[in-house]
Amino acid sequence: MSSESGPLAGLRVISFGTFVVGNVCATMLSDLGAEVAKVESPRRPEALRSYFSLDHPNIHEPSGIRTTNMFASLTSGQRSVSLNMDVESGRALFRRLVAAVDVVVENFSPGQMDRWGCGFETLSRRRPGLVMASLTGYGQSGRRANYRAYASNIANYLGLASSWAFDGTHFDFVGAHHAVSAILGAVESVRQGGPAVHIDLAQAETGAAVMAPLYLASMNGGPAWSQAPNAVPGSALSGVFCCLGEDEWVAVELEDAADVAAACALLEIEEPETGDADAGNEIRSALTAWCATFTPYQAVVRLQRAGLAAAVVENLEDLWRDPQLRSRGAYRDVFHPDVGSRELPASPDQVALGLPRTTRPGARLGADTTAILKAWLGLSEQDIDELEHSDACWHPPKEQHPTSPNSHDQIGIAR
Repeated sequence: MSSESGPLAGLRVISFGTFVVGNVCATMLSDLGAEVAKVESPRRPEALRSYFSLDHPNIHEPSGIRTTNMFASLTSGQRSVSLNMDVESGRALFRRLVAAVDVVVENFSPGQMDRWGCGFETLSRRRPGLVMASLTGYGQSGRRANYRAYASNIANYLGLASSWAFDGTHFDFVGAHHAVSAILGAVESVRQGGPAVHIDLAQAETGAAVMAPLYLASMNGGPAWSQAPNAVPGSALSGVFCCLGEDEWVAVELEDAADVAAACALLEIEEPETGDADAGNEIRSALTAWCATFTPYQAVVRLQRAGLAAAVVENLEDLWRDPQLRSRGAYRDVFHPDVGSRELPASPDQVALGLPRTTRPGARLGADTTAILKAWLGLSEQDIDELEHSDACWHPPKEQHPTSPNSHDQIGIAR
């Protein structure tokens, strides 16, 4: 998708976003049309470039930098500019770039940007209308501000690990969406003449915002959240039931007495009498035995025809084949010069707004250094060579730049 299209066309973003929350935030802005430059250094490449799993090939760019499917997906649409923030010449170059942008995204530990001489106060003097988003685990202030944070320990801090003990969850995507909402509001405020804005987003707080069902009852004098798996509070019966096949499941919820009667008729069992303490166990046993005789899709069709709430517990292959998602254009074809051709999830924002799907994958490290410095700062080739000689920036040799139709100079569009 071209940076000249989309509702954020013309917005320039420079991102130190790393791992999931920082990269997803920046990519969402790119999906909406912003021009996003991701800052990396060959000395400290993005962590997702080396995220290893046993089923993933060991892939290297021609420069020797590693890359992965995850990196290509979560940074899609972003351009890559390589700066060396370990030296003052690199930090000075970054400060020059900030004068040409609208938004800075970073998710370092609190204080890191200040230690580089690139904190909000410094940057906003260079760029009075700057919006800077700092995304951390626990925020820029308070007793836990300096805690190192990752998804699992944030989940522990919020109590999610206790309520959902068999697994954890990542608040990175929730945090990224909250960050983009705040950025869009701040950009509009600045456009209307407001001052520069520093967004201090704590993932722990965005996680708590989506966990109200776990807290509300006990906060209002009710019982603590039940740890029973797949229990829906207030339902007559709910659960996930095993079906024919290997690891195939269906989720079912009986909401009230009418649903109980319909389920009993479908299962051909006697409807329990009012107040029967064992009724739930009897229906659950009958439903367990019944589901085991059907595939998930067969079971769901029969349950829904009986007026009951039921759905297949889809695995990744089910989602990939899902005709509803296909009809909505929820996937996109992407070619990466090192990873190869991949089909990746499309941006839900682009789907919702009817925008062209991004088909440019995450960039090779430093692939856009020269182009960004020329376009944003008006530097010449000689200027850039001198900066590179001073160790301020880096770009791979020209023969290492991608030459595919979806290179970083030519952006393919899938509709």
